[in-house]
Amino acid sequence: MRQGSPSTKILINNYITKTKKYYVYAAMQYCAHAKKRLYMNDELSDIQNFLEGLPDKYSIMIEGIDMQTQKEYLNHSGTFGRGELTEKETLALGNILFNQNEAIEKKKRALVLLAHLGTIEAFRLIEKYNNDPDKELKQWTLLSLQECKMFLESSLLDESSGFITTGLGGLSDRLRYYFFVLPATGQPFTKKQMDIVKDEFQLVCKHLNSILETINFSDTCIGFTILVPLDVALGVLIETGINKCNEIGYFVFEHYYATNQNIPDESEIDDIIKIIRD
Repeated sequence: MRQGSPSTKILINNYITKTKKYYVYAAMQYCAHAKKRLYMNDELSDIQNFLEGLPDKYSIMIEGIDMQTQKEYLNHSGTFGRGELTEKETLALGNILFNQNEAIEKKKRALVLLAHLGTIEAFRLIEKYNNDPDKELKQWTLLSLQECKMFLESSLLDESSGFITTGLGGLSDRLRYYFFVLPATGQPFTKKQMDIVKDEFQLVCKHLNSILETINFSDTCIGFTILVPLDVALGVLIETGINKCNEIGYFVFEHYYATNQNIPDESEIDDIIKIIRD
């Protein structure tokens, strides 16, 4: 996305000015040709740099990667550039991966080194290891596999490419989010109100080219997981759904929680609700 494009403006409005309490957002962007690794949280300057830095071709990782793993991988990956190794040296890195006695930290470095080779041989080695990785390296391996694929595609196609990864992942050109809405009063939603919320958000998602994956009803809130295109503002989607519900009668609280990092458990949701209602 180029600076000043409509989609860029929509996204910034979503994450900064349009969002009510309580929003947690973070993503990482990897770009091959520019040799950039960008981390974005909910700071305006981070978001602006992130959106302006998107390459011409990018993909969204299907799998969710926790933010601590992303940050650590980012630090490792950013310490050196592309490299070249002989076939023997490449295989030696592969042997490190398949040696059960090797230290995890050594395997981490081997995976990053293989990823930066960006060759078919390196990709196949990571791919093979990914079939049965060490438990501690499952997400690390997915990142290295995606980064190696990025470098390989960039070399073959001779164009800028990259990928975006978040805590909840995505599908095709959409990022996955979790959010919940609250009843306007302290009383639980009625069955009729739950049906209205479900119907209205399904219609809004369809209108905005988004996919409503799951709905979870509880006494305290209604939770959703959705897939939203990058050029659609999450805040617009959620607030449109809330407003549509409240056209029938004010029963959905205007403030909400949304994130793409993780799905909170019941105790975390209770804590978040207290913050939202204060």
